[in-house]
Amino acid sequence: MDLCTVISERFIPQALNLIKSYKIHSYDAKVYVYYFNTAVEKLKIFNYLFGDQVVLKPVEEACPHAFNPRSFFYKTYALYDTLVNQSDAVIYSDSASCFIGDATNIGADLIDDSLFMVYTSALLTNKNWTTTACLEALDAPGAEIMPQYWAGFQAYNRTTENLSFVTEMYENMKNPKVALPPVGIPYPDGQDTACIEHRCDQSVLSILIHKHNRHQSYDTVKNAKYGDWQTILSFDGSYVIPTEQMVLSPRESKFGKFRFLSVLN
Repeated sequence: MDLCTVISERFIPQALNLIKSYKIHSYDAKVYVYYFNTAVEKLKIFNYLFGDQVVLKPVEEACPHAFNPRSFFYKTYALYDTLVNQSDAVIYSDSASCFIGDATNIGADLIDDSLFMVYTSALLTNKNWTTTACLEALDAPGAEIMPQYWAGFQAYNRTTENLSFVTEMYENMKNPKVALPPVGIPYPDGQDTACIEHRCDQSVLSILIHKHNRHQSYDTVKNAKYGDWQTILSFDGSYVIPTEQMVLSPRESKFGKFRFLSVLN
């Protein structure tokens, strides 16, 4: 499967680390790196290190908040453009994550040609991490009580259903009533309301999974491999990190932070 990610300038080192880790733990696939708020001169290192295995593409300014670093439209854009226009099978990963285990069998873990990583409902529920405006705009009754899915790691085969699904995510993320406010604004619906914070692309992904009945069960093995254990640990201090089973290390964790930069040659 091909890999896609997205960066602003300060995430160039993390993306180099991600790409090298995927090359070590996977196979000779294409990597699509989308960029915004980045000097083009700074991008030359990708092709210097990886040649034509890395394809660099700018994020298009398809909406006013396209380059807002905390609204995450650019993540949806990267996934949309890769699957619709570039690749027959794609993994999306946040640039700050990295692969630390065998990634050659990710395709075998897909369910109905996709792979979504769900949180337990006790951890993250849509109504607590999604604005009322977003829930209403996406019109998915019952979605508010369902668990959220992690948007930092997704995988898709290029099927008619997946093209439609990813396109719907992309189109909705252009709508400021859906995508905004950005992450980091507490209680965007008001102090005495259920929504603690809006999760932007993650909220849209989670609601559309419910809307189209594409739920995937919480699987301890798959979540050990690819899941967002950093968030789980922040809510549950007793959680034991499954290091022996891990394939993906989420974000800048102690297991993956820049560990592959020393072998970039």
